[in-house]
Amino acid sequence: MKKYEYKTVELPFKLRFFKSGTPDVQSLLNAEGQNGWQLKQVVIPASGFGESDSMVVILERETE
Repeated sequence: MKKYEYKTVELPFKLRFFKSGTPDVQSLLNAEGQNGWQLKQVVIPASGFGESDSMVVILERETE
């Protein structure tokens, strides 16, 4: 049976005047991928009025 471990990384949105820029997910995934982590899911939790100021990246890797 395969076993996995998980971790989460919170990425804040870059706030700009009237606009939010998305975080640099590609750089995060490439860096974490070098350590054996792979993307499992991206979650954007809603705060007030359905908006969000961050995204949560869920990563997994097989344990030995």
